[in-house]
Amino acid sequence: MRELDKVLSRGERVLWEGRPVFWPFLSLGVITLPLGGVLIGALVLLAGAPGLVVFAIPYTWILLFFAVIVPLYKMLVHKNMWYAVTDRRVIFQHGLVGRDFSFADFDQISNLEVNVGVFDKLWGRGTGSIRIFTPGTFASGRRGSMAQRPYVMSNVPEPYRVMQGLKKLSLDVRADIQYPNQYRPPANPGYTTRRPGGV
Repeated sequence: MRELDKVLSRGERVLWEGRPVFWPFLSLGVITLPLGGVLIGALVLLAGAPGLVVFAIPYTWILLFFAVIVPLYKMLVHKNMWYAVTDRRVIFQHGLVGRDFSFADFDQISNLEVNVGVFDKLWGRGTGSIRIFTPGTFASGRRGSMAQRPYVMSNVPEPYRVMQGLKKLSLDVRADIQYPNQYRPPANPGYTTRRPGGV
């Protein structure tokens, strides 16, 4: 259910909004759900145990989790996932019971990646995932290792077009902060300046 209006600021305009396409989003669940049923059935037969005794085997719990619980969770959470690109930021709506929102401000976006996976090709008809990196998506571990948890717009239609729009908006906002005059004017001489030396 779309609830983006709850977090929009006064005067903030939505330029694009979308949600994950269902089949690519579910992706592995389409394979693991039937496969999990087959493997659990095989474990029951191989163990020679009646139905519920097999759940005492620890590996069966792990298999059950990945084969059944994860796909069911993704099916339930899909209806609450929405993404919006406004003239100020990127908004991510998610959550199973309540609505959670995450935000990436354009001036904080440091990198963008598009990932078109196998399931996007098979079932998505032009879908892909966009990974958005900001300074807040990096975390250091105890031993100095860096971990990344980027914001992800999963399995959205036309990911390249959406990514190009995000990139342009991010660049425009940063240019306006560094060379302030009007908010995204039609002509900004600092924006199109070419560096000497050909780069």
